[in-house]
Amino acid sequence: MKRLLLCAAAMLALALPGSAAAATAVPGHTGDRVDADQNGYPDAGVVVVGHYTSVYAYDAGGDYYWDLGDGRVYTKGVSSIEELDQATLTTCEYVINYRGSFGNDAYQDTGSIMNNIRCHGSERGVYHYTIVHESDPRYRGNAEWAEWGTWEYHVLTESGIGNLVRPLNHVG
Repeated sequence: MKRLLLCAAAMLALALPGSAAAATAVPGHTGDRVDADQNGYPDAGVVVVGHYTSVYAYDAGGDYYWDLGDGRVYTKGVSSIEELDQATLTTCEYVINYRGSFGNDAYQDTGSIMNNIRCHGSERGVYHYTIVHESDPRYRGNAEWAEWGTWEYHVLTESGIGNLVRPLNHVG
């Protein structure tokens, strides 16, 4: 489940919602209006910086409630967090920061994505990861930590274990 949480957060950081796109800003974007195409997506080469939050809650029965933080909510089996099995509930709060270009579509093409995740309830933990594109100077080309072909984990920490990308720094 932990790997799923990390991948889900990364996908979340890459996808643009329709309502934010119409305003020519990706989720959490601050500053001046960015150059955009007719669909509202930032033009190729325009670097966008953003910050937003999200909540993902699930129970042992497989039901979940995911508020992406931009107006989109995905659910399975419930319509609110309160409807999840409170005895097996895990709630994860995400803080997403990103910097990169989107190239006239809904997916981040370059840059980096940083997620901080704090889970409480049945499955507790704190996770932090940074994924970098091959255009980022921190990119090492390490196939073991590759994600989506031209992206790789630069940092992948889990509370009580340490940085999984650099196992020499483990604490456990």
